Amino acid sequence: MRIQFPSARIKVSTHTFKSQLKSNLKVVHISDLHIGYYSGIEDLHQLVLRINKLDADIVCFTGDCFDNIKFVPFDLNLVIPLFKTIQSNFGKFFVPGNHDYGSDGIETVIRIMKQSDFHVLINEHKLVKTPQGNILIHGIDDICFGRPNFESSFEGYLHNVDYRICLMHEPDKAHLIDPNINLILSGHTHGGQVRLPFYGAIYTPAFGKLYKSGLYHLRKQQYLYVNRGIGVTRLPIRIFCSPEIAVFNIKNKY
Repeated sequence: MRIQFPSARIKVSTHTFKSQLKSNLKVVHISDLHIGYYSGIEDLHQLVLRINKLDADIVCFTGDCFDNIKFVPFDLNLVIPLFKTIQSNFGKFFVPGNHDYGSDGIETVIRIMKQSDFHVLINEHKLVKTPQGNILIHGIDDICFGRPNFESSFEGYLHNVDYRICLMHEPDKAHLIDPNINLILSGHTHGGQVRLPFYGAIYTPAFGKLYKSGLYHLRKQQYLYVNRGIGVTRLPIRIFCSPEIAVFNIKNKY
């Protein structure tokens, strides 16, 4: 049975946070596309159209672009013009996931994302200057197969920053993130793909056991969001676990 991710099935979840920003900033978060496993170019095209309707200021992509690049049944470079058309006012950012590494394709994935105008953040950060304020975006390398460094990404930029965002694929090491980070965005778990009422996810992968889906308040001014992702892996099914795009409206607290 073929299960695709047509745009009509994708849930858009919206969340609002107060901040030091001068006015509203919209962050759109996607994760776990797993292109090539029951999803192809037309599915990606529909997803891009859905993202662009959201009028993002910043787009964040937290890994697992492809399921396994060795088995993608089309030229991988065909995704570049589609990814390039994802619109954002102040930039697009990407961190790799375990599937990006797991098929020995990390160099190819990084090349594709860079050619698609994404900033690839691997244990580093990028200062984004906007009319709303200065946004510092950090990126942590994949925990399963990469070389995550929870210190180098947070060095410097202690001043003149109005809001801090950290991207990491697996959520369970969120306690290692600098406490000055306001919002941590992750994926990896797919929300379990199969969820039961009153029970939740039947199974989630390693490093996705503590935080499985949705919003978590970690510290006084720090939140973690675990995105259910767009695609699927292993089993081409989702039950009580819709694919999602997350939208964060970061507003002035006054």
